[in-house]
Amino acid sequence: MSTISSMTASALSPDEARARRTRVVAVGWGIVWAAFMVPVVRVGLAQGSSGGVWGAVSAVVSCACLYAACSLSVRRVRQGLTWPGRLSLLLIVVGALTAIGAALGVGPQSLQLVVFLAVVLAFSLPWQASIGPIAILAGTLFLVPRMSPSWSASEDAWIALIGAGGACVFGRYIMEQRRVARILERRTHELEINEERNRMARDMHDILGHSLTVIALKTELASRLVDTAPDQVRVELTEVQSLARSALADVRATVNSYRELSLAGELARAMNVLTSAGVRADLPLTVEVVDPELRELFAWVVREGVTNIVRHAHASHCKVELTTDSIEVVDDGIGLDSSGASDGHGLEGLRQRCQDNGADLTAGTPSSGKGTVLRVSARRLSSRLTQDTTR
Repeated sequence: MSTISSMTASALSPDEARARRTRVVAVGWGIVWAAFMVPVVRVGLAQGSSGGVWGAVSAVVSCACLYAACSLSVRRVRQGLTWPGRLSLLLIVVGALTAIGAALGVGPQSLQLVVFLAVVLAFSLPWQASIGPIAILAGTLFLVPRMSPSWSASEDAWIALIGAGGACVFGRYIMEQRRVARILERRTHELEINEERNRMARDMHDILGHSLTVIALKTELASRLVDTAPDQVRVELTEVQSLARSALADVRATVNSYRELSLAGELARAMNVLTSAGVRADLPLTVEVVDPELRELFAWVVREGVTNIVRHAHASHCKVELTTDSIEVVDDGIGLDSSGASDGHGLEGLRQRCQDNGADLTAGTPSSGKGTVLRVSARRLSSRLTQDTTR
């Protein structure tokens, strides 16, 4: 048990693991660069002249500057910065100038510093922009040994430059693609989180808005009946307690994403709520006519429509009509413009829910010119039924 705990405690986060890998690669790269510099320094010191010594020193300085510039450039690429910073540019210039000094003092053995310069350019510039300078350096290494016989020992250095430079350009391209992929993944994750928050907000509004409206209605009714009908008060308070427990269960189920609404159950609850509010309810007795894929969506429509009627409409009559692919909730109240129901989050959340399920929501005034009609129809099912009919 203690071993497992110690292993868990010592586990690294992804960022820490990435930083450790970067440090290991940087150290390994530095060792490789230093190893390539050993023959150059040895040749310069073996000449026994001041020019050779200064050439060896210049080679060491050039290697150190180019290595530092390369490390800074790789770090900037990981941070999403395309072009090198001022310090990187300064190090590249110093490294290039001292490489010239090393070439003059040591001779053809120092041309591998040009390969280092190509590697630095590959990581310092955007991969498209680095191809030109690397090609120029490769051409220089190809021409110099052929134009000067004393440099013929390095006539194949251009091949090493093209290989190293091309590999580093490809590496820079891969780094940029991975960075873009990480950004897209992070943004996609943020969008998923925001979408889930919006869904939770809609569900909480639909659940608590409906339940609290009914609870407020029944407690108000109980307060009016407390002196005249105490038995009825007890019935109403029992229903309030049941509603509160049901709302709590719905909230818990919503958090766990297990909640589904039943259209038949919502119609039964709507009948109870409307009757308690003194609204005459004309509701369908069966939901078999509705496509099973649409019943949960239509249940949300019933819940939101009835909640708005009880809260805002001041209606005396409510009628719900069902078809295979549509639902209408009609009342004879004061209408949307006067009630202010259209300004809330309920209809907006219901409209979003309908869009997610391939349905259209419209809210307006019925043909009688009084009240509100809330209609939801499924686009995909309607088109499918039309095609079947034409066949």
